[in-house]
Amino acid sequence: MSPKSKSTPSRPPVKAKSSLPAPKVAPRREHVAWYRRRSIQVVLGLVVLLVAFIAVSTALRTWHRHQATMRVKQGVKAFDATYKTAITPLGNFLTQVNNTPQQFAGGLMPQATYVSQTAQWEATFNALFNQLSSANPPRAIQGVRGLLVQGTDVFLDGVKIFQAAAATTDTTQRKNLVDQGRNIIFHGTSVFKNATVEEAKVVAAYHLPTGAPASALNELPDAPAPVAPAAPAVSPSPSPS
Repeated sequence: MSPKSKSTPSRPPVKAKSSLPAPKVAPRREHVAWYRRRSIQVVLGLVVLLVAFIAVSTALRTWHRHQATMRVKQGVKAFDATYKTAITPLGNFLTQVNNTPQQFAGGLMPQATYVSQTAQWEATFNALFNQLSSANPPRAIQGVRGLLVQGTDVFLDGVKIFQAAAATTDTTQRKNLVDQGRNIIFHGTSVFKNATVEEAKVVAAYHLPTGAPASALNELPDAPAPVAPAAPAVSPSPSPS
């Protein structure tokens, strides 16, 4: 190789005058799925939060309603137990009241025995009245409680009329008082029967076992039999002279 060739610098290739600049290519855009877009994700997140809030709120309301129902159910159950215990003496009373006053009015029972019997009736219904008046059952059974209090009050009125019959020696007045007292007791029985029916409805509505009412309630009618007024006395017409 000659020394001349070593000192000759290499030249860059000469561009042709007619060549064009290379075209600019836009950067390639990547395709993003719709569910991966930020705005869509924000909206979906809000929807999920809203659905979760509604679900939790509904569950809480359902739970609170269930708890409230269970509290009422327990209150109804407790009142039902008290009611059945309280009316236990009622059967004995209704059996006695169907016979005792009439025996006394007919002279078949001593006054002391009759007075003692009516005093026991009064004590029984005073205790029942106080028990029912102080009770605080749920609203679902408050109407039943009201009927029982009303019926007990009517029974007490009837017993007081029976006691008034023991304080008189007039046999006619005594019989009238006994009849009046029995009429009042009949009305009290009717109120108690209505209370028993309503009580059974409430108990059944809360799926609690219902017990039969006092069977003696059916021993007396709902209302007294009609009493025909006594015919007025007719004075004899004067004989012709």
